[in-house]
Formats: sequence, C-alpha cells, structure tokens
Amino acid sequence: MSDGAFHTLPLDKWQWHPSPVAGQVVYAVTTDRDGSASLAPKSWVSMAAFTGPVIGFGCQQHHRTCRNATETGRFTLCFPTVEQARAAQAVASAPHAARLTVSGLTLSTPLDGAAPHLLECPAYCECSLIRTVGFDGGEVFLFGRIELMAVHEEICGMPAAEAYARLAPAFFLEPGAMAGLGEVLRPDAR
Repeated sequence: MSDGAFHTLPLDKWQWHPSPVAGQVVYAVTTDRDGSASLAPKSWVSMAAFTGPVIGFGCQQHHRTCRNATETGRFTLCFPTVEQARAAQAVASAPHAARLTVSGLTLSTPLDGAAPHLLECPAYCECSLIRTVGFDGGEVFLFGRIELMAVHEEICGMPAAEAYARLAPAFFLEPGAMAGLGEVLRPDAR
C-alpha cells in the first residue's frame, strides 16, 4: 500500500475487481410440492443470528429455489469443498434436470419433509424458511432457521487447522474467480 489513495469501484458487484466481498459457495437443495428435488449453486450466504440459529442466502424471486422454498417452507444448504464447488458455474448453466449429473454429487433420501442433502459434501444444514425479504430487481434474501446442522463425523474430532482443511470451503470472488480458505489463524496468536 503506497500512498493510501483509493479507486472507486462501480456499484455493480459483477464489475468489482478485485472484489473485497467474498461469498461462500453453497449448493441449495429444495423440493417442489411433488417432492422433486432442485439443485442450485448460491454464493451470497451468511449467518444472520445465533439464536435460532438463522442463516440466509440471496436468490432471484423467479428462481425455482425461491419458489420451492416459499411453497414448501424448507431448504437445505450443502457446503461443498473447493473441488466440489468447481462445477458450480456449470451446474448453474445446466438445465434443471441435468444439474445433479453435472455436479457429480448424489442426493440423500429426504427425511421428515426436509429437502435432501448432497452426500459427498462435508457439511449441510436443513432449514425451515422464516422470512423472505425482497429487493429491487427481483432479488430476495431467504432466512431460514437451522433445524439440523451436520458435519462428516471424521472431521469433528480433528484439530481446527486439519478440520477446516477437510471442509475446504470455496468462496466466489468475482466472475471467473473463486478461492479456497487460506491458513487458519488464531486471533491471539502472533
């Protein structure tokens, strides 16, 4: 950082380079009223409240993900590794009927009305929809109460650096750019 000057980025996230805002890549799984599953990659996901706990993600109101979640009141977020997330753009571009095949992942058998999860992803959460907030341009943010959070059993007993290396989350940076998690740091370590 030389002279402290800043360059103003346009107010269109798709044009931010470099983007200072990364979004974790997840696969949202929903079902329609008939129980047919739909898979969609999303990257605007965030915890919203410890109490609940509540998690949310951004979507377009006209997307099947939003329609299914609002009709059934349920969605599942699957947390892929960087390798599993490499297919996210291809999955998003594929016809809905081909998305699971393009992802190379396998759906679980859903239980108790929950949307299924992806068996190969190291973690997932089943959620009940509690609120949808609309924005300009047909964008929405769906908030869900986490009813179940699950992580592959072998990861849970590992030291932090090893556990996060196995979770290997992926982050969308800008079109055509994704990154994995870097070194796991402890705030009090120097």
